[in-house]
Amino acid sequence: MKTKFTTICSREKLSEIRSFLQVVLADVNISQSTRDEVILAVDEACANAIIHGNDCDEKKTLQLEIALSKEKLSIEIYDVGNTAFPAEEFKSRDINELIHARQKGGLGLKLMYSIMDEVNYYQSDGVNVCSLSKIL
Repeated sequence: MKTKFTTICSREKLSEIRSFLQVVLADVNISQSTRDEVILAVDEACANAIIHGNDCDEKKTLQLEIALSKEKLSIEIYDVGNTAFPAEEFKSRDINELIHARQKGGLGLKLMYSIMDEVNYYQSDGVNVCSLSKIL
């Protein structure tokens, strides 16, 4: 199964993204807590793209593409915003280190890396892509 969702880069649209994911994931054979964690990880990725990457510019769009098989859930998030944020930097950092450093940002990324089996950021033809996957 494949499905898409497109919305504008506005914080107010995050609740619509979560609702869309709840519907899409409703029949997936995973526990409710895993479903909630996946929704949280995708929400964090979308919030980062909307807020930090696109400065909540409602003239820009964010697109989610979800591919689901028996073995794997893949979610790709596309946007055209700023890509200067070093996401990989937070993958190996201890969450307690981030908390004690009182550094602004990074906790959501650390959360995404801990929930999902794969998190990748790349650019394709001037479009930013955040690719998330979870083995089912």
